[in-house]
Amino acid sequence: MSNPKKLAKALLFAGLIGAGVVIACGPDFPAQLLDDRGGTLHATPSNSFRYEAARLTPATDALRARDTDPYYQPPQAYIPEDDDPELDATQRNAIRKMRAQADGDAAYAAGAGVPEAARLYAAGAVDYLLAQREPGGLGEQRLARAQRRFQAILALPAAQSVARSVWASYMLADIGDISSAIHDDAAARAQTAKAYEHARELARAGAPDPLGLAVASYGQQARLLLTGAQGECSYIDLLNDTPCMDAVPAAALKQAIRLYAEQAARGSSSGHASLRLLASWALGKPERARALIDDPVAQGLLVSYALARLGDIVDGQPDSAFDAYANFDATGQPGLADSARGAPNVEPNPTLKSLVSALQALDVRQVANADRVAALAYRIGRYDLAQSLASRLDTALAWWVRAKLALRQGDSVQAAQAYARAAAAFPRADGSLDADSAGRLRAEQGVLTLSRGQYVEALDQLLRAGGPLDATRPAEEEGWPMAPYWNDAAYVAERVLTLDELKQYVDAQAPATPAPARPKVFDLKDGDDYYGWARQHPVPTADRLRLLLARRMVREGMIDQAVPYFPAEADPRFARMRYDAAGVAKLENDESRSQAAAYAAALREAGNGWGRTGRAQAWHQAGLMARRHGMEIMGYEEDPDYAVYDGSYTYGAGRNYFLWTQEHGDAIPATPAQRAEAALPGPYVTQQERERYAASEARPYARFHYRQIAASHMMKAADELPARSQAYAAVLCQGTRFVINDAPDVAAKMYRRYVETGAVVPFSGSFGQECAEPDFKGAARFHYVQAWKAWERLRHDHPGRLLAAGLLALAAAAAGVALWVWRARRGAQG
Repeated sequence: MSNPKKLAKALLFAGLIGAGVVIACGPDFPAQLLDDRGGTLHATPSNSFRYEAARLTPATDALRARDTDPYYQPPQAYIPEDDDPELDATQRNAIRKMRAQADGDAAYAAGAGVPEAARLYAAGAVDYLLAQREPGGLGEQRLARAQRRFQAILALPAAQSVARSVWASYMLADIGDISSAIHDDAAARAQTAKAYEHARELARAGAPDPLGLAVASYGQQARLLLTGAQGECSYIDLLNDTPCMDAVPAAALKQAIRLYAEQAARGSSSGHASLRLLASWALGKPERARALIDDPVAQGLLVSYALARLGDIVDGQPDSAFDAYANFDATGQPGLADSARGAPNVEPNPTLKSLVSALQALDVRQVANADRVAALAYRIGRYDLAQSLASRLDTALAWWVRAKLALRQGDSVQAAQAYARAAAAFPRADGSLDADSAGRLRAEQGVLTLSRGQYVEALDQLLRAGGPLDATRPAEEEGWPMAPYWNDAAYVAERVLTLDELKQYVDAQAPATPAPARPKVFDLKDGDDYYGWARQHPVPTADRLRLLLARRMVREGMIDQAVPYFPAEADPRFARMRYDAAGVAKLENDESRSQAAAYAAALREAGNGWGRTGRAQAWHQAGLMARRHGMEIMGYEEDPDYAVYDGSYTYGAGRNYFLWTQEHGDAIPATPAQRAEAALPGPYVTQQERERYAASEARPYARFHYRQIAASHMMKAADELPARSQAYAAVLCQGTRFVINDAPDVAAKMYRRYVETGAVVPFSGSFGQECAEPDFKGAARFHYVQAWKAWERLRHDHPGRLLAAGLLALAAAAAGVALWVWRARRGAQG
């Protein structure tokens, strides 16, 4: 709902610069449909209002808006002639001099050499702008002179006028708009409307329109219609709900809505905003909606706005209908409350009930977009009406509504068939769903498929809800750079499928995508440059899934087979920006593939190596690898490690005991089966899913579980070492340090072992905090060195005893020899 003076000033060369500032806070985690499966499958299907507003009426020509960015304004000091390729540099400079003149006559005189249409337009612009600063009679005189010059442009031969004809016609309409507002002249408004229509006709015929004035004229013309007994109404009247708008005839309102819909259909953010304001106003009182509901375009506007931008009532608070966080505690995500989800504290919005009642008063044949109305009826619990309307159409949205109705009747088979029919409608591009809603539909299909025990199919549907698995679409400025339902899909891949099922799926459906070339920006020291590139080159879903599989294979002992599924080290999409102690950024390649290979080699050596010290050294190396690189090579994507968020959070993905304890305030359930029951209470959960969830749980089940695995490797290293050696104490010290903060009971066990069996070492006083590197060479010689030291102590401390023992040994040897000789002689004599 534009102000004509502002638009004219923008056209003529003055404007305001608009800027949008987004303040981010968080973390706002991606939505997870599996958290509340009943709410997910019962929720009302809908589209965004922007999508619906752009489709209220079809755009039957090639006109397109310039204000596609909601914050766009033409730059300050904009000179339209700079967009005219027919003008040379000399002529452009001449027009700039014209604009500096005292009035239009002087400007025209200074324009010798400029094409006549451009010369007349520049002179008219000077008078028009001066008139804005000179109200009253003088201003009206200037407007009249400007008007004559704009009319003179249209009177030129077509070949001469075409370059400025759209601008001139638009400015004539604008001048008429100003005059009609001053004098409240209905005839002048009608003439102004014709001038706006003429601007569009000229643009459709091919006249240049670099500013998108033809599309803007729809909104300007629509605003003229918002005039009633109290005069012309503005957007302030809409926002403040003044009596002005209630005095506008219903027929004029319907025509205005049609014009704004034409504007929005051509990509205008202004048209979209005007429709939003009108819909909000109209739904403020039932009688307003009833006055508009018989017009198909107005009807579509009210229904789409109601579905997309009006929430239901939470805890009896009417204002909650407009609060995107009113139901946050129930869903964990921002979004308007939806009574269809089944929350006991949410009831249908009375405004929606009134709108459905108004629709019911119509002949069913008068209901346009019956699938949208079916969704609205479904939301307020009018399932009979929803069924009758949805059954009339073969659109994706209609089948989606039918799927939800089947679920409410307990018929999951019929619901699955309806979801399949809805998904099959996309190749036909029936237009009933926007891209985000289409993805939501596919993801919901995956939720239902999972509840029916078809786990591989559910994974495929959840993954593809975000688009092709190899898609590389740039990430949004806000939010996590991953497919919209990745967390749900990752849960199924990591906790529900068997390893064989997952591997077979990845091998068949998710080959590695080609790595992009390393960009030059990676050679810079500015982290912002890297993150900007990374957002434009996110990791495709296929590669994320391969990495998840690789880490799972490592956990299950298939490390050598896992290595090829890790990303190639040269792939810049997996690079990480690190900062040193001085805050200097450094880009590092992902090395998980080589790290996994090194870990596998260490474990092989630990199990098969020759010599106990060699095996201990291999266990020690494996422990270091597991501790330093465990997140990258064996961490769970979700609970309990949260590799999906680099381990930064203990929540936000999948189902876990942290959330369970927050919700119930109780101790963590003791067994995997009990934790599965707590995390997956139902509905729409099979017992087999719980069993698979329990079976795939981390061992041990703890935050950063791989740290305890690293500590266990150190315990095995100690098993191979002499208990009194320095290396024995050092590996136990390091293992204790690995888990001293995460698993104090495990750390205490290792410390007790050291105290009971180890020797005093220099780092005994800081055991588990500061540890020395193990001396494996010393450990290898430990028994020999200890034996030699014992001999030296005995020789030094007890020389007399050693001499007596030596003499006794010699005497015993002599006696033995004598006895042997005696027996030999007797044998010879016998």
